[in-house]
Amino acid sequence: MTAFAFTELFGGTVYQIDDLDSTSIAMIGGSALSTPSGPARDAQGTVTVAAMTGHQIAQADPGASWVRFGTHGSGVGQFDRPAATAFLGSGHLLVLDAGNGRLVRVDDIAGSGWRAYGHRAMPTAANPAVGAFADPRGLAVDSSDRIWISDPAAKRVVRVDGIDGSGWAQIPLPAGANHALPYGICAYQDVVMVMDVANSRLIRIEEDLATVVDLSAGSWIGPTFVTALDDNLVVADVRGNALLLLEPDGDGFLIADSLRGSPPDSVVPRFDSLGGVGS
Repeated sequence: MTAFAFTELFGGTVYQIDDLDSTSIAMIGGSALSTPSGPARDAQGTVTVAAMTGHQIAQADPGASWVRFGTHGSGVGQFDRPAATAFLGSGHLLVLDAGNGRLVRVDDIAGSGWRAYGHRAMPTAANPAVGAFADPRGLAVDSSDRIWISDPAAKRVVRVDGIDGSGWAQIPLPAGANHALPYGICAYQDVVMVMDVANSRLIRIEEDLATVVDLSAGSWIGPTFVTALDDNLVVADVRGNALLLLEPDGDGFLIADSLRGSPPDSVVPRFDSLGGVGS
């Protein structure tokens, strides 16, 4: 079995689950957080999450309580609506500080070694605004330790080689019925997967080429977040109130299993406000 974490925005709870086995669901950290989003889980089972309206990040080792870091603001050690977290291969922690339009790297949950890159601005066709983020929401680290950020307000996905912003690249997204709004993002094998919430579709990015992924079986209502789980993917269907397990099927995927939110008196926690998935 493979574990991943998911969050409930309004309830403030962060859970861990093995595959989609409802009997394995366990609360992480021992207490609720303020609008948890964008969880990340390392090889040791340590889970880090962004508490958006708490303007901080929190981390919990297996069986331990949350350790919190950050206050509200724009200085060192401060966040404004952090949206997501991720681990670099070096073990450094990345935080997507959405309200401040920047990417933050720290050595640990104490915030040591603080470095930040980016500023908040709305890019335009005439001014691509390298280093600018309008309201970033998704964060991923690929197999080469490059950093990927989805910015739905700017309708773009960008990639940088490191916290200094080197290698900045904006990835063109395929046309759809609506302008693409990239939201959830994850590294998957040697590519990157992005959820386009405006068109309810999954996009595969291989280097600078983005293509739409075929869903050969099953359906979703409002897919928003995505994470890799071994050779599979897990999608948080926020409007459908469900976690979906996607298995490879040729060049695409099929929905092989699902776990839907349940009433409060059920043994399965109610998650009617999914705020992210991470593995």
